[in-house]
Order: sequence, then structure tokens, then C-alpha cells
Amino acid sequence: MKKLLFSTLLLLVVYSVNAQKDIVQFLAAGKKDANIMANYYAKPFLNTFGNNLNNGWYSTAAPLKTGRFTVTIGATGSMVPADEQSFKIIPKEYSVISTTGNVPVTASTMFGEKTSPTGVFAKYNDGASSILFPLNIPEGSGFNISPLPLVQFSLGLFKGTEVMLRGFPKFHFTNEGITYKAGYIGIGVKHDIKQWIPFMKELPFDLSVIGAFTSASFDVQAKDKFLLDPEVNVPNPDKKDYSTQELNFSTSAWNLNLIISKKLSLLTVFGGFRFSHSKTTLDLLGYYPVTTLSNPSIATSKIISHIQDPFSLNGSSSQFGLNAGVRIKLGIFAIFAEGSFAPGGYSSVSGGLNFGLFN
Repeated sequence: MKKLLFSTLLLLVVYSVNAQKDIVQFLAAGKKDANIMANYYAKPFLNTFGNNLNNGWYSTAAPLKTGRFTVTIGATGSMVPADEQSFKIIPKEYSVISTTGNVPVTASTMFGEKTSPTGVFAKYNDGASSILFPLNIPEGSGFNISPLPLVQFSLGLFKGTEVMLRGFPKFHFTNEGITYKAGYIGIGVKHDIKQWIPFMKELPFDLSVIGAFTSASFDVQAKDKFLLDPEVNVPNPDKKDYSTQELNFSTSAWNLNLIISKKLSLLTVFGGFRFSHSKTTLDLLGYYPVTTLSNPSIATSKIISHIQDPFSLNGSSSQFGLNAGVRIKLGIFAIFAEGSFAPGGYSSVSGGLNFGLFN
């Protein structure tokens, strides 16, 4: 179990590091423009990560009986809508960024096509003349689904109540000169409401409400290796302490569900309504070296400038959705799969394995 939890942590960290490595490429456009472009690029990641934390909490409406327990190992993935797989770089939105012909250019978001646009520049001018520096716009991942692994422990309490736990305590480790810190905790409660409705007590199905809350945070800190190094052989007269470079990532998510299920021998079918909300922040802190021009009219007059605390990105999502799924139980094991449809939001799929002492 420890190895599984550690693997889950590593995936979360890899997600964060990959996002950071991509968005620092925008810094060549300066702090203001970089914030605008990075927000377009990262928004689907910020929103779908929080949405994933609201998925996969149940595979039946029937709470576990007192003392019964299960462990769930699975995965979920949020679908990124087509209109969030790319964005338009419109020059008039920026101070420094320009494009060939000054026309809009289409670029990929993190979950867009694995292509990078050309004809995007940082424009330097001294009033009399100007120089265009090509900008390296990051590619998309080539995938339009945002995945996340799930590990959950569920325990039956009393009066048709079940408690569900996810996560691990916050800890840190260092790899190749970079320190990673992470923590993840979630708690949910399922309660049988049919028992309180007289005319429903004896009907042959289960009906419950579920509420769950999750909080996740992790940091990436530069120690012996920096997140962004200065360009070699370029004058750096005002050198800063690059060990201050740090990425802070945090998410909170909650959901409320009304679910119904019916057990048919080894098969359980379930479905319900869900309202969910999530909020995610990504802050890039410290000093970052960026190559600029000391004389805007001379292309060879490169010099290292610095941007402090370049990014503070936020994403939030509130949505109402419908979900349905099936579970097949074989002794102490069960497999499940479900899909959620959220009009105007992020639809998703989840699946996995349960094992333990079922009802």
C-alpha cells in the first residue's frame, strides 16, 4: 500500500513539474504578458485537476454495514472540451507579444495538439526602430483527457452511515537537486436516506446522499538545481539567488451527490446527480533569469534581466452533472466503471478495483 500511495504522489508531482517546465517558457515575454498567456495555457489543467478530485467516490448507493470495509484502487479522467484545447494569441491583448502580420495565432493549451505555433515574437523597440525575438510557445500534451489515480478506504459505521478516506500525510523528498513536498487528504460520508422515508423503506433499491471534501498541495523547490537557469555566455550584472525558485500548487474540492443503486446478484447498477466545486492555485515564486536586450535597437546586446514571482494562476469550476455506472462483485473483489456527464462542464470517466469485506 505504501508503494501505491508513493506512486500516486509521484504522478501528482510529475503533473506539477511538467506544467511548470512548460509555462516558464512564457517568461521571455515579460511578467505581464507571460501571466496572460500562461493562464490560457494552464487553465484546463487547473480546472480538471480539481474536478478529478470529486470523481470516483462510490460504486453503490448502499452504505457498508458496521465494521465492513473496502479499499479502492482506480483512476479517473476529466474530458477537456474542444474549446479549451487551444487558445488565440491576439496581439492587442499584450504589451510585448506580437505576431507575423499582427494577426491572431492559434496555440495549444496543455491538453491540446502536440504542435507549437510559429510567428510569435517579443517585440523590443526604442521609438525609432524595433527588433523581434521569436518566442518558444510550448506544445500541448497531445491528449484531451486529464487523468488522476485514486486510492480510497471506506468503513461502515452505524445507522446506514459510511465514512470514506483518501490521501497521505505531507512529506518531502529530494531528487537531482530539487525538493518535492506533497500532501493529500480527502474525507467523504455516505448516508442511507431511504430508511427515513416511510413509504420507501421496503422498496428494492438503495438511496443515499454523499458529501466529500478533498485538499491537495505540493511544492517544488530549487536547491542545487534551478527550475530556470540563465542563458550561458550572456552578461548577468545583477545576478540573483536562484535557489529561491519555487512552485506552489494547491487544490480544494467538494461535492454533493444523490445516488440510487440496484443489486442484481453479482451486478450492481448505480446512478445519480452531483453538484461539485473545485478551486486550484499555481504560484511560481522566486527570481527567474530572462534574456532581454540592453539596447532595443541592437540584436546582439543581450543581457540577463530578472522577473520576481512571475505567476499566480487560479482556476475554479462549479458544475452539475449526471452519472451512471456498474459494479461486478466476485467474492472479496469487485470491479467498477462509471461515466459522468456535465453539460457545459467537464465530463469524466472512472474505474477501478474494490477489495475488502463487502455487505
